[in-house]
Amino acid sequence: MMRGNYISYFIILFIWFGIGCQKPGELSSKNQAESGSVTENVKPVEVTKVEKGNIQSELELSGSIKANSQVVVVSQVVGEIIEVLVSEGQFVTKGEVVAVIESEELKLRLLQAQAAYHAAEIKYTQAQKLAKIRISAQVAQARSQLSAAETELQQVLDLSQKQTLSKIEQAEAGLASLQANFEKIRGGTREEDKKRAQAAVDQAKANLTNIQSNYNRMRPLFDDGAISAQSFDNVQAQLGISKAQYDAVIEQKKLIDRGPQEEDIRAVGAQVKQAEAAVRLARLSNETKTWEKDISLMQSQVESARANLQSVEALENAKSWEAEIASAETLVIQAQASADLAKKMLSYATIIAPIAGIISKLNLDPGNIVTPAVSICEIVDMHSVKAVVYVIESDLPKVEVGREVSINVDSWDEPFSGRISEISPVLDISSRSAKVEIVLSNPDLRLKPGMFSKVTIPLQIRKGAIILSRSAIIRSVVSGEYSVFIIDSGISKQRQIGLGLSKGDIVEIRSGLSSGEQVVTAGQHSLRDGDKVKIVNR
Repeated sequence: MMRGNYISYFIILFIWFGIGCQKPGELSSKNQAESGSVTENVKPVEVTKVEKGNIQSELELSGSIKANSQVVVVSQVVGEIIEVLVSEGQFVTKGEVVAVIESEELKLRLLQAQAAYHAAEIKYTQAQKLAKIRISAQVAQARSQLSAAETELQQVLDLSQKQTLSKIEQAEAGLASLQANFEKIRGGTREEDKKRAQAAVDQAKANLTNIQSNYNRMRPLFDDGAISAQSFDNVQAQLGISKAQYDAVIEQKKLIDRGPQEEDIRAVGAQVKQAEAAVRLARLSNETKTWEKDISLMQSQVESARANLQSVEALENAKSWEAEIASAETLVIQAQASADLAKKMLSYATIIAPIAGIISKLNLDPGNIVTPAVSICEIVDMHSVKAVVYVIESDLPKVEVGREVSINVDSWDEPFSGRISEISPVLDISSRSAKVEIVLSNPDLRLKPGMFSKVTIPLQIRKGAIILSRSAIIRSVVSGEYSVFIIDSGISKQRQIGLGLSKGDIVEIRSGLSSGEQVVTAGQHSLRDGDKVKIVNR
């Protein structure tokens, strides 16, 4: 375009220079030769035809290429690395083994957890089979204990007071017998005395047998705690007294058979005193009512047995075995969780690649001790990369997710195509801009993380718009309005226009021009509306 302007100016200067060099006479003669007509001023111009095309406004930004996925591989357990299976620059697939950590302790923990799980399962199975039976057995046992306690109480009720009164009667009878014998011994031996002595022996033997029987019945009650120690001691004392009385009448009979002696008389007197003491003891036992204590003790045992029965019956009615089974089942679940956790911890001893990519950095060797805070390696997925740019606040409304963009890097001549994948919802306070990420396919790995990138984001696109070179447009310094000169039948006409989008030297004409019109692109600055022109396009 500039070259055309220079040619037009040169032609105009050449014409004026030729006119100025003519002599006055020659000029006058020439004018006369043209029949006296006035010379017309025709201005040379270059023109272009108005066309339709596509135009878009763009936002050009600088950024950098980053890997779409980049992970730092760390261990979940503490241990010694015994094997490293990758090297830097190596491509690995997702799930491929990267390194192996010593795991003997983790295996033992797994075995321990599995054993606990099996034990819990066995206990759960037993609870399912035996819990209800166990409760039923407890109910039956409690009923049996109550029945036994009630029976023992009835025995105590039947025996206690009667036994005490019987002891008094026996003691008094024994005393009377001894007293009579004592008087008879002192009066001498007679035939009827011998018969009475034999009768006393028989009576004492019967008393001894009766008391021995009572003792045999009371002993189990005392061993079971059904009667008090005091009651049992009284029975035991009565047994001793009966034995003594029996021995005494035996001796009396011997004395009667032998005839009374002085020492025999003293011995029988002593037996009389012993029998008197036995009567006083039996009467004292009756006065203190020791059997009431036995009854009270036995009644408390009956109530205890009844309460125990009610307790186990409540468990049966509430189906407590279901709670026992549920508790056993909970233990199984807990043990299963512990075993699963131990198994998972063991799996952590095998370090695998979480993504497919290239080992960009390898930090450890076999023999190193790893912890969850130590990086083993870094993996970069470069099959898909992203360009990161920052868009200022005023341009954000023009940018949207999913829009295709063009990316240029210094290493390659052709541009790459990408798509906006993410726009940060917040602005950086210092720069008042938001981070925008653009995803690019990188199958041949030509784009490397860290490369400098130039990103072109199309903001507005107009298809089929009237477009024109910016050099054809004139701007008034007074009004600021834009205009162009069109050529109609060799005459220039100035026309106001409205501008739209622009890209480089191309501008969208929103109003004032139609497709196919001729617009002056060179020489327009010397034109006025209505000038005759000559098109000199080459």
